[in-house]
Amino acid sequence: MIREIQIHERELWDATVKDFENYDVFYLNGYAQAFEDEGEGRPALIYTEWGETRGINVILKRDIAECPFFQGILEKKRYFDLSSPYGYGGFLFKGDPQNFRMILKEYEEYCLERGYVSEFVRFELLEPYRKYYNGQTESRTHNIVRNLNGTMEEIYSDFEYKVRKNYRKAKKNGLEIIVDERGKRLEDFLRIYYGTMERTEAKEEFFLKKSFFQTLGKMKGNICYFHVLHEGEIISTELVIYGSKNAYSYLGGTDRRYFGVRPNDFLKVEIIKWAKEKGLKNFVLGGGYGKDDGIFKYKKSFAPNGEVDFYIGKRIFDMETYKELCRMRKMDEEIEEGFFPKYRGGRG
Repeated sequence: MIREIQIHERELWDATVKDFENYDVFYLNGYAQAFEDEGEGRPALIYTEWGETRGINVILKRDIAECPFFQGILEKKRYFDLSSPYGYGGFLFKGDPQNFRMILKEYEEYCLERGYVSEFVRFELLEPYRKYYNGQTESRTHNIVRNLNGTMEEIYSDFEYKVRKNYRKAKKNGLEIIVDERGKRLEDFLRIYYGTMERTEAKEEFFLKKSFFQTLGKMKGNICYFHVLHEGEIISTELVIYGSKNAYSYLGGTDRRYFGVRPNDFLKVEIIKWAKEKGLKNFVLGGGYGKDDGIFKYKKSFAPNGEVDFYIGKRIFDMETYKELCRMRKMDEEIEEGFFPKYRGGRG
């Protein structure tokens, strides 16, 4: 049995997700809603049953007829492509692993029947779905995961020396941490966040609107802001989102005028302490802007043995339609190499 729970069915959606003891924040209704508001597609929660085995998967559906390349050419609401929201996704399962492949076979037939042409997945780092995936998978980057097992003293001693040194310096500089579970200091967060995005010349999609954060803020008990205070002023900030086991360093920034007082290391260590006290199992710091760049190495300094491959998945449900869409684009096979789905060409 497969059912699509729609975005307006908020209570049913979240109750279904939280019935999975290993649920992650990326599956919650508020997270999907925030990306619908950003124009990323129409969300749905796929819920599946096979005997006593259950599965959930969040999809963002995009009508291919609304892609600029196909407007006025394709019939609307006939063909769609799917993706998981930014972050991590794919199927979460509970029950007998022997039934997982049967669920996925039924899911493929379901997608084909409903005009879902292709699918792009950002796989959960610590869940087994990738092993069962019937499509192309690849890893181009690594992420850093800080395991929270052991005592805080053991975790602290595992940090690279420079982290411990900078944390001690930050404490001497009188830095304080503000734990803001309700987003009361959102304006301070946005001031520093947008300033950081401008300084680093981030891509346009990272300049998320205030309404995006306000929608995320509805996920009470799954979101928290951390602010570093220096002489009465917030100088560094980070948004952390979390599910039943994992916390994620999501978005944030630092006022460049205060790099010297070492707020970044202080902020990360205080978040790790908070996550540990909350009983979470992992703090996911993510990766860099490019493959294993300076940002990546900085994050690795908090978990020298925490490197994990980040995988994406690409699958075509309807090969005949996929090829026809590529033909309609009149695309050379070498154009936009690596982009998926190819018929969107990276701009649609």
